Amino acid sequence: MRKFVLILLIIAVASPGTLYADDASAVKLLVGRSTIIDVGSAIQRVSLTSADIADAVVTSSNQLLINGKMPGTISMYVWERSGGLKRYEVVVQRDLARLNDQMKELFPGETIEAQSSGKGIVLSGLVSSKDIVDKAANVAGGYVEKAAEVVNLIRLQEGPASNQVLLRVRFAEVSRSALTDLGASFFTGPNGYKNVIGRSTTQQYAAPVFDNSDPEREKLVFSDFLNLFLFDTKHQLGTVIKALQTKGLFQSLAEPNLVAESGKEASFLAGGEFPVPIAQGSGNSVAISVQYKEFGVRLNFTPTVIGSRVHLKVRPEVSTLDFANGVVLQGFRIPALSTRRTETELELQDGQTFAIAGLMNNTINSTLQKIPGIGDIPILGLLFQSKAAAKNQTELVVMITPQILPRTSIGVTGNLPRTPEQFLPPVPAKKLIQPLPPAFTPSRPGYTQSGSDAAAAAPTSPAANTSTTSAAESATAEAVKAAIAAAAANAAPVAATPAPQAAPPAAAAPAPMTASDKKTQEKALKQAKAEQEKQAKLDKENQERQAKLAKAQEKADQERQAQMAKVAREQSKRDADAARKQQK
Repeated sequence: MRKFVLILLIIAVASPGTLYADDASAVKLLVGRSTIIDVGSAIQRVSLTSADIADAVVTSSNQLLINGKMPGTISMYVWERSGGLKRYEVVVQRDLARLNDQMKELFPGETIEAQSSGKGIVLSGLVSSKDIVDKAANVAGGYVEKAAEVVNLIRLQEGPASNQVLLRVRFAEVSRSALTDLGASFFTGPNGYKNVIGRSTTQQYAAPVFDNSDPEREKLVFSDFLNLFLFDTKHQLGTVIKALQTKGLFQSLAEPNLVAESGKEASFLAGGEFPVPIAQGSGNSVAISVQYKEFGVRLNFTPTVIGSRVHLKVRPEVSTLDFANGVVLQGFRIPALSTRRTETELELQDGQTFAIAGLMNNTINSTLQKIPGIGDIPILGLLFQSKAAAKNQTELVVMITPQILPRTSIGVTGNLPRTPEQFLPPVPAKKLIQPLPPAFTPSRPGYTQSGSDAAAAAPTSPAANTSTTSAAESATAEAVKAAIAAAAANAAPVAATPAPQAAPPAAAAPAPMTASDKKTQEKALKQAKAEQEKQAKLDKENQERQAKLAKAQEKADQERQAQMAKVAREQSKRDADAARKQQK
């Protein structure tokens, strides 16, 4: 044994040993930077865990050049020619000192600190507004490859300021139109005047047409009698006159209000959707699908609170269905949309009202047609002229008012909209009834016992009789009558048909009614009668109450109509006074 141990010691001393480093040396450098490591002895071989984070270049027999590529921590092993082995922990970090200096320069007075976390950057600190939080994250995004590598842990300071904005928008539009049509056409009857057939028209409005398709019966065809039609049957002379004036007025006022958090987009739509058929496919395989388009009052805006000012990106829109300009496609009537929309970015003070869009449009369209020569004759030439004139005037303004809501705000209003009609009144407690008992139980109205059940229930103890009596007392008159009818129906066949042999016990006739059953029946009848009288009394009270309500409603309507008539008279009086003042 001693010889074996001695041989092992000799082999260990004689063979060239490998030396391991007990503690790894730490090497720290920044991304894109390099450093020199002096190993202290001749280098034989170098190995790194990941060449993507850092790489090593042997510059001399005992020196290494380490280059940092991307954030991370790897291990580097260096084998010496003497047999030794050294291990280094290479830590590559981002140059966050420059980022921290940039944060202090861009956001003075804010405590923002950037720290490295693996491949990402962690931002922490306390700032005064959410806008600074987003901007700081954008600045840090320039130091990483992906924006998701920035972890934002910046918190907002607690204070009286608010990060919610109420936006009030007003769409006010007034559109007026006036249309004037004037023209005349002259013609003779189908047989003419003194064998002369004639017609004069400017072709602007429809005129009668001669129809001689039937030589034995010539006639005139009228596509439109216009406004005035005159015909002298004696002289076979006639005229159609187009004289029409049309006036239109359109007013619209929409006031959508919407609350949103600073920096977040909010949307609002009060309207609906209409279907639009869409053809899909080609050739013989064409399928029709339906898509829905929105219309109504829409508001999209993104507020950003900057101190006492609000930066707004707003897009209000009001659209209505326009069937006059719609199209009919394969049986589908698709309406057009009449839209008023604006989109802009601006900055306003808290509570400042600003008109972001306005439109004043005046159009005049006049068309004159006449017969050359005779239409130029003074006075007489007016009969051979036709004129159509259309005037339109549109005024539109869009106003917005942002309001910064404090943290203690209770909202715009705590009141619900007033309703023109009354909802259903609550049901009085005396008209409410208890729910029905479980089905197929003696206490349920309409429950009847069969013959076998009655026979089996006859020889019962006094306690059972007491229970049956109490259950029968709670039954209604209808249940008692149904029980009597069922018992009579079961007993009649037995009395009418002679039994050739003894009947089985299950078909035995029901036991006769005892004095207790008769008393229970009388009590149930009295109870049913009392219930009917009580229900009749409640119905009478309800009718009287409804009559009083109708009378009060009628009186309120009369007073409202009288008040409206009084207001109308006062308004007309004021209008008359204003007109007299203008005339003076």
